[in-house]
Amino acid sequence: MKQILQILSLLSIVLVLDCRLKKPVYHLTQSEAESRFEILEDIHYELDVHLTPKDSFEGKVKIRFLGKKLKDLRLDYYEGKIKSIILNEEDLTNLPFQNGHIQLPANNVMIGNNTLTVLFETPYAKTGNGLHKFTDPDDKEVYLYSQFEAFHANKMFPCFDQPDLKATFQLNATVPKNWKVISTTLPQSQTKGTNSEEVTHSFPESAKIATYVFSLHAGPYQVWEDQFESIPLRLFVRKSLSKYVDPKDWFTFTKEGFAFFNSYFGIPYPFLKYDQVIVPEFNFGAMENVAAVTFSERFVSRAPMTRSQRENLSDVVLHEMAHMWFGNLVTMRWWNGLWLNESFATYMASLAQAKNSEFKETWISFFEKMKQWAYEEDSFITNHPVEAKVSDTEEAFTQFDGITYGKGASVLKQLVYFIGEDTFQRGVQNYLRKYSYSNSTLTDFLKELEFASGFPMKKWSKDWLETKGTNQVELTTLCADNQFYWKIVQSAPGLENKLRDHKTILGLYFFDKPNKQLSFTEVPVIYSGRSTSAIFPVKSCPDYSFINAEDHDFAIWKWTEPNKENLEYVLEYDTDPMRKLILWTDYFGQVLLANITFDEFKDTAIRLYPKESDIKIKRWILSRLASDNGFTYVTSRFWFPEEKRVRDFDALQSFLWEELNQAKPGSDEQRYLFVSLIDSTYTTKSKKRLYDFLENKLIVGGLKIDQDLRWSLIVKLSSLETDRIQIQSIIEREKKVDPSSRGVNSSLAAEGAEPNRSVKEKWIQILLNPKSSQFSSSTLRVVSYSLFPENQKEIQLSFLNTYFDALDQFNRGEDENYLDAFAKSLAPDFCTDETLLILKKFTGNHPRLTAPIKKTLLKQIDSEKKCIQIKNKHKKLINN
Repeated sequence: MKQILQILSLLSIVLVLDCRLKKPVYHLTQSEAESRFEILEDIHYELDVHLTPKDSFEGKVKIRFLGKKLKDLRLDYYEGKIKSIILNEEDLTNLPFQNGHIQLPANNVMIGNNTLTVLFETPYAKTGNGLHKFTDPDDKEVYLYSQFEAFHANKMFPCFDQPDLKATFQLNATVPKNWKVISTTLPQSQTKGTNSEEVTHSFPESAKIATYVFSLHAGPYQVWEDQFESIPLRLFVRKSLSKYVDPKDWFTFTKEGFAFFNSYFGIPYPFLKYDQVIVPEFNFGAMENVAAVTFSERFVSRAPMTRSQRENLSDVVLHEMAHMWFGNLVTMRWWNGLWLNESFATYMASLAQAKNSEFKETWISFFEKMKQWAYEEDSFITNHPVEAKVSDTEEAFTQFDGITYGKGASVLKQLVYFIGEDTFQRGVQNYLRKYSYSNSTLTDFLKELEFASGFPMKKWSKDWLETKGTNQVELTTLCADNQFYWKIVQSAPGLENKLRDHKTILGLYFFDKPNKQLSFTEVPVIYSGRSTSAIFPVKSCPDYSFINAEDHDFAIWKWTEPNKENLEYVLEYDTDPMRKLILWTDYFGQVLLANITFDEFKDTAIRLYPKESDIKIKRWILSRLASDNGFTYVTSRFWFPEEKRVRDFDALQSFLWEELNQAKPGSDEQRYLFVSLIDSTYTTKSKKRLYDFLENKLIVGGLKIDQDLRWSLIVKLSSLETDRIQIQSIIEREKKVDPSSRGVNSSLAAEGAEPNRSVKEKWIQILLNPKSSQFSSSTLRVVSYSLFPENQKEIQLSFLNTYFDALDQFNRGEDENYLDAFAKSLAPDFCTDETLLILKKFTGNHPRLTAPIKKTLLKQIDSEKKCIQIKNKHKKLINN
């Protein structure tokens, strides 16, 4: 407490309104993009690059375009070296080049045909944006891949980098002869260069696409080949990781996607081939580059994949494939339309899985992940309409969130429930046919849906897409004389929220307690305005009722008088996993609303877990009980005195250990229980058990402790050990056993997790200067998230001033992925009024923070408020 008061005192002296000028920014504003769109059209790029394992590469880009207006023309190019600029045979090499762009003078631009040729040299990226270079520590091979969304094509080559300036691309890439080159089209020829150790790969001109979905990947990748009808399919991964890849799954999921989407969209796949490239140090899950999709190596497991992992891989493969039509064939005009790309791909991936894959449980996963992400994101002060205002490309990055993906997809699911699947499909097909190879807006999409359905889309769009916030609903039911009365009261919390029209399902349960059974009936209902009610006859009165039984609606159910006994009966005896997970989630939501305690939830969860048969629900329960981050039973124990905390940890560990030994050997559940055992390890007794697993003194039948699980054990133990002799010996041993990039990153995470202030100081200084570091942004991100686990808040507190000073130093030209990770991973989450005040004070006094940092801090303020509210609900338990 004394330390917090000292920080508050310091802040009150030094925090003044931050009106200092920041360095000029390179980001493109919407108004600049609109102005540039009026100047040119019909753009063609001819790109020649010479790629080597050095720190930079040289290239030449020839850009042909039609001029429409004589105005200064911005050419985007970030932090490279311009060697020559020739526009219409005029040498403009000496033009000022600053802030990530060059202004080409109006008097050098012509109405009609123009030719711009630029010679350049660009450093390879280590941030994952631009053209990223990775050296494999296993075999020292070099791999390159590009990542251009939202505004990063200009980090590789000079271009007009905005989504509505679609262009064709023709590529020549000279590379070492053992490298493969992957791009938007298939190479048409390979020729030997002047250097006998190099080869030039020439690619034909592409279709018209946006700069952010053009791509270039190169290196000695392992490749597998297959085919779907006339479409060539290829899968790439770096050689040292290839033994862990199952190409059968990848190609199966890919073929399932093509079979569904070709039929659903009514337009055959619009490009000539389909490559999928698994790349290291990737910032995202995947990226929908035209015909050359990149995937994070997180989708490669060094252990047999669980069903959940395979389902997730299938979902991401389908998500990116859907973009080939929504996003690549038809592209948004500006980044305010990002939601239609991402929401649509998210919805379509689940639909494709449900209709044409083994994963019929996909809508349960959609509810568990996307829907909850959407509800959470929409609860923060940083929420925004699905169709958001995006002033520049920096702000565009902040739109890649739970609203753009999860809420937008949920709203589409609600719309389909209103107008019908066939009608929605007809509208989508008309839209894609009309705007193929061009750009579109929300209005264009709505017109086609309204034409197909007759449904008034303008009001629907205003309510659901252009107004932020989530509705909350209360359900009241009465039943007598076989007449069932229901009433739904709707509210719209938040200044800009509004009441909406909803279509949902009312679920009714009827109990047969003597036989330990139940039956279920669903009733579709439409509600709108402040209140909607109705009466209908029933054969007998239901024992339990709930709203949104099949998850078509997007609204939060506020419990008024929950009957816990009846709820638990449903959770125990219903056999439908979707309904049960909805009710489990609603029940846990009462913890987050501070209506019940974590302890109450834990008691119910531990009683019912052994009786549950669905693995998704079991995994969900374990994550709410034992996860060591976020709002969980385990993290809430740190509010309690040490004696009770240790007692509660040991009791939870005993439960997990018992269930682990009863789980089916080799099953997914066994693995989930073991991970939960690791996460909830904080006591002397439980630490010893982890050491015994590492040293093979303890074995559970069927449980394979693979290399990644070994590192999880090591990082956890490292975070708990002040006596370093034993754990340090294990870390050094494991580094020799696993010299892979994952092994390197895991060993650094174990170092960062050490409960030692000097170690934290060392890493924070490295994190403060990422450009001068030897490490990639990806490695630094791994370390930053390991620095301050839940049991090291006292150490983190001593770095608060350093953290806030760093946020103030970062400039708007810094890589947004790195800024986002830095701000999130080290954000103060102490669940105290004092730290909440510090956050508010800093954020309020620094209005010029970069967009990713500002959003993170505002969300952290809301999270601290929620945490304090939940913690206060536990006061009696804490003080007893």
